[in-house]
Amino acid sequence: MVRIFGLALSMLCLGLVSALHRSSLPTSLPILQSILENDRLSTEGAFSEEFAHVKFATEQVEISTTAKDVLAMYAAYSGAAYTVSTKWNCPYACEYPGTEGTVVEQNWEIGVPESAGYIARNPGKKLIIVAFRGTDNLLQWVDNTDVWQMQWPAALNNSYVHRGFMHGYLSVQPIVLGYVKDVATKYPDYSISLVGHSLGGAKASICLLDLSLTMPELLPRLRLYTQGQPRVGNRGFANAINALGVLVSREVYEYDLIPRLPLASMGYRHHSFEAWDHANTTRVCLDPSPLDHCADVDGIFYPSAADDHVSYRGLKYE
Repeated sequence: MVRIFGLALSMLCLGLVSALHRSSLPTSLPILQSILENDRLSTEGAFSEEFAHVKFATEQVEISTTAKDVLAMYAAYSGAAYTVSTKWNCPYACEYPGTEGTVVEQNWEIGVPESAGYIARNPGKKLIIVAFRGTDNLLQWVDNTDVWQMQWPAALNNSYVHRGFMHGYLSVQPIVLGYVKDVATKYPDYSISLVGHSLGGAKASICLLDLSLTMPELLPRLRLYTQGQPRVGNRGFANAINALGVLVSREVYEYDLIPRLPLASMGYRHHSFEAWDHANTTRVCLDPSPLDHCADVDGIFYPSAADDHVSYRGLKYE
């Protein structure tokens, strides 16, 4: 609970005194059908069937229980980042349906501020998981409050990201990229899913773009699944993620406050697409905006519940 209120309060206070606006790239949303229909990780093709008719950026679609199970499995992998070490024997997450037989290849807990996570593989699903842990120490809280934006990556002049999130990622970048390259080379027929809850989701989205630029040969294998992810960068960064043409799911549970931060009025934007768990259904919105009646609203003066940030199906880390 302290984590939730701390992050929300720190981002809000700084948001009230600083607003950054940057120029943006033209919006480019991938057509999801061709991406999803070949995704071996989507159980029984659940995603591909249900997104086949979605053609416009503002369309929404409800997904089935089967597709929800896929999202919950990835939430379990995100939750495991809070507790897993060298073996797949953590409580709850390591026992969640779909994660059976997972093998931890590497884990890290390094840097200042400390950044932690793991790389694992699921042989039954031919799946590599790259998981980033969310906020769990004081120095990370300090980085969370550093909401000024910095230009990144160098190849995209209009892309700016949250300076604190970027510093946290850069502290482990060489290690993580090295691990990913080694495991991806060893298992060339495995897909690679980047996952993370909260701050972990922010780092996972940065890592997705980083991998697409430093190891473009891996792009067809990459996926991104996050839960309760804050906004990470400006519209240029969001458009760069959207333009990759890979499966990206940014899940929001009910009225989770963290995905509303940092404020859009500060120049921050979410990337697509949003999977909003609301009123016992999961609605997918391709264009994350208030006009979609999805969860992406700007500010804190909307319904919110602190527990929503830790209530994602499949997620448990304590």
